[in-house]
Amino acid sequence: MGHIMILRTVAVLLLLSCSGCVALSAVSAIPGTLFEFVGSQFVGEERSYPASMRKTLTAVQKSLQAMKLDVDILEIQSDGGYGIGFGNERLDGEITLRIQTPALTTVYVKAKQSTREASVEHAIIEMIDGQLQNLPKKARFDAKKYNSLRQDPSSKSPRVGWARPGARLEASNSNVKQWLKVKLPSGETAYLKGTIIDDDEKQKRKIILSKSE
Repeated sequence: MGHIMILRTVAVLLLLSCSGCVALSAVSAIPGTLFEFVGSQFVGEERSYPASMRKTLTAVQKSLQAMKLDVDILEIQSDGGYGIGFGNERLDGEITLRIQTPALTTVYVKAKQSTREASVEHAIIEMIDGQLQNLPKKARFDAKKYNSLRQDPSSKSPRVGWARPGARLEASNSNVKQWLKVKLPSGETAYLKGTIIDDDEKQKRKIILSKSE
């Protein structure tokens, strides 16, 4: 038993001092609670609300706006849910919405700077709860200011989501003129008609000037 504890301690030190897959490989080879410790560093906060997807999505948008953030990117997901990307110069965040029933929606929030920002996640979760209690019955997500994300670099390609003009997105130039490759919250790629305003290689997110099709 003592030998196992020593091995676990060494693996934690490796994880803290090394980058990349080497440390993670060392940890994954050791059984027990250490793996749970490692996994917990990459989780977010989750809550289910007794509300429809439409109403919950609207509450998420209003919650982020109340915190001087916004829905930067909205991805349509194959299971009927949505993936949301948000952030600013310091904060990176993702929100996933999943349908459980027509009147029950689960929201999963992840936020980080250099490490997980659990307090930010909790604040968003609580704000959504408050917004849901005060939303008018006919309230809807406001997509009027958003531009379409496409499956391929063509206006005739299927829409896979929306992007907010002026938002900071993970984007790069594509092989097709005036079309950008954009990383979606799911990790998939979509295409947006627009240009990169601030192409600073040190910045993960680029300021995008998207164009209406």
